[in-house]
Amino acid sequence: MINKSIMLLMNWTLTENICMDFCGDCWFGDVNTKMSTSGNQVFPQICPLQIQLGDILAISSEPSLHSPEINLMNVSEASFIDCLQNTTTEDQLLFGCKLKGMHTVNSPWLSVGTHYFITVKASGPSFCHLGLQLNVTVKEQFCQESLSSEFCSGHGKCLTEVWSKTYSCHSQPPFSGKYCQELDACSYKPCENNGICINKRGKWNKQGYECICHRPFTGMNCSEIIGQCQPHICFHRNCGSITINNLICECGEPFSGKKCTCIYVYMHAYKSLIFCLICFTLNLKCFINY
Repeated sequence: MINKSIMLLMNWTLTENICMDFCGDCWFGDVNTKMSTSGNQVFPQICPLQIQLGDILAISSEPSLHSPEINLMNVSEASFIDCLQNTTTEDQLLFGCKLKGMHTVNSPWLSVGTHYFITVKASGPSFCHLGLQLNVTVKEQFCQESLSSEFCSGHGKCLTEVWSKTYSCHSQPPFSGKYCQELDACSYKPCENNGICINKRGKWNKQGYECICHRPFTGMNCSEIIGQCQPHICFHRNCGSITINNLICECGEPFSGKKCTCIYVYMHAYKSLIFCLICFTLNLKCFINY
């Protein structure tokens, strides 16, 4: 899957997407309120954009702005705050012709970093002061191991935070890693009794994790109890822990009893007597049913 650019369309209009609440909605560059050099709070602006490097940005102007003719100019942050245009730097104009309809912003204006665009026109009141200005932050993405690989290995989303300088993978459980390429076996919480799960990334064992157990628990998933299900606790069958102080023996025929140490025999008296003598030598209890 080749990295494909996303096209974003920005409507250049005064009727929508204008931030009026300066601190709450607009400025993403600083937690403190920025002030213009004249001492007044910054005027409205189009809500800022954050895009990936390589994305395509198109500007579409509404018909009411076609007369008088307008264009967009790249300015410094200070000029953006004070809404000042430099009429001597035509090389900073975004479009070779006047803005009418939809135009695509050329890639040189969308390099990594924050860019400040304001509306300029030959005469009359400035639309910039009404909010027709935009700052665009372009960020690199680190969501692919290679250009041919899928974003976040197909197990997450390529996102950015307002204060982050890049786009990165946000993995969906049970995956983790820089590119969401690793299976996080611990996300299933396999360790019982408050055991600590450590990912082994499938390299050390098949299940891909190891449980660090708190005493008195033990076993692969901390489900067994130290000192309970030891060899010969349950004779001839399986031992299972119930609580710290209790266990259960699962007996198979002909064994029975709490620890599977009793044998019920169904036979003639003489043969059963011999059989019970054998049980006695094995330290087992013998019960005869005729």
